[in-house]
Amino acid sequence: MKKVISGKNLEQKMLESIEILCGVVKDSLGPKGNNVLINSSDREPFITNDGVTIAQNVTSEDIVIDTILEIAKEASLKTNEVVGDGTTTTLVLLETLLKEGIKVTKEKKNLLKNEFEETLQEILEKLTTFKQAPTKKDFQKIAIVAANDDEIGKIATEVFLKTKSKESIFLKESKDETTFYEKINGYTLETRIPDEYFLQKEKIELENCKVFFIDEKIENLEQISSLVNEFLEYQEPILLLTKGYSQNVKESLVNMAYQQQGTIILAQWFEYKNIEEEIIEDIKALLNEDQTISKVKITQNQMVFHSNQNTLKRRNILKKRYIQSNEAYQKENLAERIAKLHYGLATIYVGASTTTEKREKIMRYEDALCALEIAKKGIVPGGGICFYKISEELDSNTAGAKILKKALSMPLKQILENASLPQEEILKKIKQENFQKLYNIKTNNYENILNTSIIEPIEVVSYALKNAVSIACMLLSINHLIINDFQENRKSYDI
Repeated sequence: MKKVISGKNLEQKMLESIEILCGVVKDSLGPKGNNVLINSSDREPFITNDGVTIAQNVTSEDIVIDTILEIAKEASLKTNEVVGDGTTTTLVLLETLLKEGIKVTKEKKNLLKNEFEETLQEILEKLTTFKQAPTKKDFQKIAIVAANDDEIGKIATEVFLKTKSKESIFLKESKDETTFYEKINGYTLETRIPDEYFLQKEKIELENCKVFFIDEKIENLEQISSLVNEFLEYQEPILLLTKGYSQNVKESLVNMAYQQQGTIILAQWFEYKNIEEEIIEDIKALLNEDQTISKVKITQNQMVFHSNQNTLKRRNILKKRYIQSNEAYQKENLAERIAKLHYGLATIYVGASTTTEKREKIMRYEDALCALEIAKKGIVPGGGICFYKISEELDSNTAGAKILKKALSMPLKQILENASLPQEEILKKIKQENFQKLYNIKTNNYENILNTSIIEPIEVVSYALKNAVSIACMLLSINHLIINDFQENRKSYDI
């Protein structure tokens, strides 16, 4: 059975959908935003104030409303996908754009898309006048605001500034309540040392060590005779990385190293899902012209290569592949290798008293790291002040401009409402100060806009608006909705 919803009935369903979605999500906006408890079928119930997580879990038993919800949620999901933050702001903007857009006549509605897009460009140009390059202190402010937690913001920033990239940082649950991080500089490679005599202690460090790759199983020493002779003649440290070896080869190399009192190490590396040749090229980029590595640290199961070589060319090759790739696993692998070739890797172990709290804190770390990454492109004063100032300056000579003017004022108003603060009094004060001050909800004080602690990445602000406008235009252009296999009782349909 099919069902077609059109005209006013469809508009009413759109309003219901946006009120359901934004009514829940916008309540979490700002430092005094509220949390939401979410019951999930595939995990324990958890608490969060993360906008995109809340949005993803908003559904309706009304299949018409639920269909519209999926389109509306795309606005926040697209913002999160690109910049990792700003999802709640996107939906606050979308709510006003859609509600006010539905009110206009059909004739004017046909003009809204062009009017929205024309005014959007004007707003984005005005937004760039607020842009500044972030300092180290600014990065920390960004992370604290994004995480809505001082400790998380500070730790995230400390690790981020050491790795220079969000993709270089991994988040894991700590075994207890302690939160800490580990940083590994250099290119790490999982290997296996077949005999303790190669190491003679838990870890060794070799400088100017020659590195050779043998892309086959070594059955006898004749296969590597030139390398063995080089070791015997010059007594230089030699590292042999191979896919396999015979027992006889292992014992011969152990005896040779022991008798000659030099360093020759045999290591078997693990399979890397058909990218062994790629990893070999990574490591070759670290080697000097004579195939030596500046320093290598070796343990029973891992090697860390340190190089004084410029790996920019190799990193650029990997970055190009990263941009072109559409596979999540491949992108993650490429990002990790790029990090290894540059500043190294770090892992933050997030601790808390319960699993639920750990997961909630991990989401805050993710928000902080996403904000830090995107902040590299520039920052602006936060808390909705930029949009509010632009809304006061915007010429509202078209229906689209009038709607956008109203929408731009809503994020700041929502932040103040969530904090139970007197909106009119604070907004009046901000106008009296000619927008040179904003209100810091955490400290309950007004701050100069030029050195405020409330800042956010310009990319987050701009993408929030662009995606809200995009989805609003899409929804306002719909005049009919067709539901296939429609049944009045959605519950029985789900079962």
